[in-house]
Amino acid sequence: MKNDDNEKRILQWREDLLGLKTSIKQKLFDTKRGLEIAHKISSDYKNHSYKPTPDIMNAHLQLCNTIAEANRVLAFYKADQVAYTTTTFNNLISLSDNAETANFYLKALLEKKLSPNTYTLNGFISFCKNVEQGKNVIKLMHDYQVKPNTQTYNALLSLSKNDTESTSILKRMQDENVEKNIVTYNTLISRSSDFDTALNHFNHLKMSGLKPTINTCVTLLKKAIRPTDVA
Repeated sequence: MKNDDNEKRILQWREDLLGLKTSIKQKLFDTKRGLEIAHKISSDYKNHSYKPTPDIMNAHLQLCNTIAEANRVLAFYKADQVAYTTTTFNNLISLSDNAETANFYLKALLEKKLSPNTYTLNGFISFCKNVEQGKNVIKLMHDYQVKPNTQTYNALLSLSKNDTESTSILKRMQDENVEKNIVTYNTLISRSSDFDTALNHFNHLKMSGLKPTINTCVTLLKKAIRPTDVA
């Protein structure tokens, strides 16, 4: 019974921290306040002799907006010797200010004999300046036997400079059976060279069964240059 109660408390600890993330998204309070509450919650559990798990530390890390905040969270759990997981490093890579820092954490992940996953390497696309650099990240994914996902290709599409690049990326998505979502189409529309191309993507969006958002419609209208485009 004692073990069951301990497990329930540990699960509740994690849920308490994840609930703070939801509250921040709902703008009930800001990140600074969220981290203050998280620190108190975790301190209370630790003071009652409950031992934090990697899932708890990672849930705490998800509240951070900067590497400095993340390092303070990691320092808080250092004495508990909580094991780092791939998710821990994914959080750190996503918060990195530059590619050098992100590579530092990737190297640390590998040194701990952990395996990178799609989300690990997706974090590197934000440091790419063009599609070719983004494709090199996808090549790295294949080297690690990691499968690119919709988020990967949406990030790559955001780097496209012309319709040729966008079409090439779209074909790769189709060849690899990667699902397109509303962000995919919004990005295609925003990167279109003219209204007719943007409208074509908009029509494909509707045929796919997805529902256009306000952002979709505004992005399409921005491509209009003739009165007939908005008729």
